[in-house]
Amino acid sequence: MGSETRMEDLLKREIPFEEDEDGFILMAEGGGGGGGGGGKVVGLVLVDIVNGFCTIGAGNLAPVGPNKQINTMVEESVWLSKVFCKKKWPIFASLDTHHPDKPEPPYPPHCIVGSGEENFVPGTTL
Repeated sequence: MGSETRMEDLLKREIPFEEDEDGFILMAEGGGGGGGGGGKVVGLVLVDIVNGFCTIGAGNLAPVGPNKQINTMVEESVWLSKVFCKKKWPIFASLDTHHPDKPEPPYPPHCIVGSGEENFVPGTTL
């Protein structure tokens, strides 16, 4: 499958989902997801949506030019975050952050504290 395929489309093919008024997909009644059935809590986990991995030229592991896959991932993460905030559902976001004197082989130095690489991508904070 192509990387441009939206996650919702992949999930809808495999699991019975419904869309709410925000276009957000929820488990259909009788399923185990939040909002639509089963009474389970829903949460969003965002991992390493930081300059050092996503912003052009921001570091050793950042893209050197425009990257459609990264841009799509960031846009969908922002969209999901806004939906979760509106619904008052929990969000957990982690940041890749390292100290300059502690290498992480086999990777080059990246996301060093104070470099700006360890910060969220512009436009992702709510």
